[in-house]
Amino acid sequence: MRIGKSDHQVRLKVNLKFLVTPIAVEAKHKHQTQQEMNELQRDMKYQVEEEKADTESKIAMKKDAIQSNDESIQLYKDEQKSLQENLQKLNEKQQDLAMK
Repeated sequence: MRIGKSDHQVRLKVNLKFLVTPIAVEAKHKHQTQQEMNELQRDMKYQVEEEKADTESKIAMKKDAIQSNDESIQLYKDEQKSLQENLQKLNEKQQDLAMK
């Protein structure tokens, strides 16, 4: 007896695929922000004190943005893991039912 994939399994697979894009976007934003921050840090050695204070403020904002990206990526990965675990459980249940 062969049992087809449930609607729930299909939805989980679709949701898993949709999580790939936001993770990639967040990673790209993080990389871009890191590059901007590195450039600001390099520029600081040629600046006077007033400019350095402004640059340090910009660097702090970039660090906050990077931390936000990291948190978003982790949330997406946690959701992805949860969906994968649910899908695994459904697959196991489907196999158990098929064996009966």
